[in-house]
Amino acid sequence: MKKYLLLGLLPLAFAATISDARENRLVKCKISAARADQGQGGPALVANVPRSMTPISLNAVQMTDKTLRKKMVVEALFAMRTENNNIEVVTRFVNCTNNDLVVQARASFMDKNQMPTEKTSVWRNVHVPARATGVFQERSIGGTDVEAFLVEIRNGN
Repeated sequence: MKKYLLLGLLPLAFAATISDARENRLVKCKISAARADQGQGGPALVANVPRSMTPISLNAVQMTDKTLRKKMVVEALFAMRTENNNIEVVTRFVNCTNNDLVVQARASFMDKNQMPTEKTSVWRNVHVPARATGVFQERSIGGTDVEAFLVEIRNGN
């Protein structure tokens, strides 16, 4: 991985802007804009047989359910090295509906050749209240061998 957002810097940014804190309006989503975004064009999983599947971007979030894509937006994706040189990924998403959602998320970690460095994590439920945010967090155990990841989200109902 070439880019890491250092979550440790967040408290400093928060302290600098606390005087600017204000109440937010009701969350409104432009789901079509989120779906139209094609990502950054980095590494991807591709089929051995050309054009037999859509490439799956790595270091990204993959929604595996079309109906879910109409209900939520990935607001942010963070990745950083831990003190043990593992990768910690944090995904924050927004529920764009007026109903509470339950989604399931899991993470896969890979080396520079896209070979798994460990078993894919188990699907975990994440409860996301109506018009609110939910967070999924996972750590690898592969140490410095881990160079890519994929977070998958599916409908939990």
